[in-house]
Formats: sequence, C-alpha cells, structure tokens
Amino acid sequence: MKLWQRLREQGRVEAGLPVEFGAAAVGRADIAALSQRLFWGWALLAGVALFTAWWMQRHGWWRALVDGDPSGISVVIALLAAVVTGWCGVRAWRLQQEAQPEGSRWRSAYLADLAHQQGEASALLAERTHGPHETAWWFTAATIKLGLLGTVVGFILMSSQLGKSQSFELAEVQQLLQQMTGGMAIALYTTLVGLIANLWLGLQLLLLDRLADRLAADILADGAR
Repeated sequence: MKLWQRLREQGRVEAGLPVEFGAAAVGRADIAALSQRLFWGWALLAGVALFTAWWMQRHGWWRALVDGDPSGISVVIALLAAVVTGWCGVRAWRLQQEAQPEGSRWRSAYLADLAHQQGEASALLAERTHGPHETAWWFTAATIKLGLLGTVVGFILMSSQLGKSQSFELAEVQQLLQQMTGGMAIALYTTLVGLIANLWLGLQLLLLDRLADRLAADILADGAR
C-alpha cells in the first residue's frame, strides 16, 4: 500500500470518519451530523446577514440604495434574496430531519416505491431530494438577470437624456451630466445588488445540493441492501 494511502486512512480514522469514501461506507450518523452542521452553519450566516442589514440601516445605506435607484429593482432583488434565504433555512431543517437514522419519510417512501414500482422509485426519490431546489436556483439566476435589467434601464435613461440635448452650453451640459448621473446610479446599484445576491444564494443552494446528494446516495444504498 502506498504511503499516501496509509496517511489518508490514518487521518480519517483519527477524525472518526470511514476509511473509504464510497456511499456504503458513509454511515447514517455521519450524514446526520453533516446535516446538523449545515443547518447551524446556515443559522450563523443568516445571523451575520441580519446584523449586516441592521448595520446598513443604522448608517443610512438602505436609504442611499432607495434614493440612488428610483426604479426599485435593487429593493426587489434584496427582498427576493431574503425570501430565498428563508426558504434555504427551512429546506436545511427538512434535510436535517430526513437525515436522522430513524423517522425519515423519504427513506420509507423510497422503500415503498421500490417494492411496488421499481422503475420509478429513483426518479421519485430525486424529485423529493432535489426537485424544490430547481425552483430556488431559478430565482437565484433571476437576481442577476434583474441586475442586468437595471443596467439596461440605467443606460436607456442616460441615452435618452443625451438625445434631448440641443446645444452644448455650459449650463445645459452641467444639467445633462446631473441627469445622466441618475441613470448611471441605477445601472451600478442594480448590478452590485444582483451580483451579491446571486453569490449569496448560490453558496447556500450549492451546500443544500451537496447534502441532498449524500442523503440520496445513502437512501439508494439502503434500498440496494
């Protein structure tokens, strides 16, 4: 046996993990512990997000966002991110319940489907474990699309102001630049909020998908025994 394999096995034994990485070696207790860590990790991140929102309110950043983006697209993105974040917490709690060694309704339903309609059991399990995530991923992609929409709206406003210019007198140029600043603010604010929301939600859903993969693999292995 190679030295690196021995070191890997020794490290996993010391950490209390299975020596092999296969689905059969991953015990239900390991998945249950992983699901609990994921839920409490989400709770910690949600607390940090709430503190950040409070800090922004205290320093007037929310007011600056509303005033800087009169289109309201940035506020819609922020509200959408808050709703999907709450859903991720509910979903993490559900996965935690289903990952417990006893009382998993998904596991019981899969075994029942396997006994009656074997051909569709895996598809039904995939729908239970990953189906709702697809809708959440769509809303996550919608945040960045709304940000791009705000960018387009901002540039349209800027170009419309340029089209109204009749001369290049100093007073008119100053007024034109002031009006164009509003369109630029919309473009920048919506792009920034959309990118932040997309990254924030994408991280949460990625962790949920990974846990759902592990849980589905364990249920499938249980049905194959």
